[in-house]
Amino acid sequence: MIALSVLSIGLLAHGLLTVNSLTQSGLNRERRLALEGLRSQLEVMRSWDFSECFQAFDPSTSNDPPGAPGARFDVLGLEPTRPGDRVGSIVFPVGPDLLGSTDPVLREDLADPALGLPADLDGDGSIDNLPKNERYVRIPVILEAKWQGVRGEHSVRVATWLGETR
Repeated sequence: MIALSVLSIGLLAHGLLTVNSLTQSGLNRERRLALEGLRSQLEVMRSWDFSECFQAFDPSTSNDPPGAPGARFDVLGLEPTRPGDRVGSIVFPVGPDLLGSTDPVLREDLADPALGLPADLDGDGSIDNLPKNERYVRIPVILEAKWQGVRGEHSVRVATWLGETR
């Protein structure tokens, strides 16, 4: 009887370990897909004319150059957290335009440690509160993936800088 109890406990533990291992394997696969999707989107961004990069990937459509993909993107193999939504998003340091524009305004004076701000984005040697939408030599950006996974909602974020290559 004791041997049967020990055997039952051992089999139950083995079953739980197998299930946990398979679930962890699925989570690792999802995370790999998310990171690959973010890397791929970063390459798409780098392939654009740098002077149009902010307008092409900001959340507004009113300032888009022709063929601009926008701030949201799909990640192959992952499901969005809400139906009809997209997995990936692009975030720039945007703030209110003190001159009254309704489009997102690229700002270098925002306090955002995750993006390394404040920082001189236009290379003029100073940090001010003027829009940098069309005057920048580098841009901080966050790419994020949010998806519905094996164990609920998951996300991964990558912060980096885009710069003009000469």
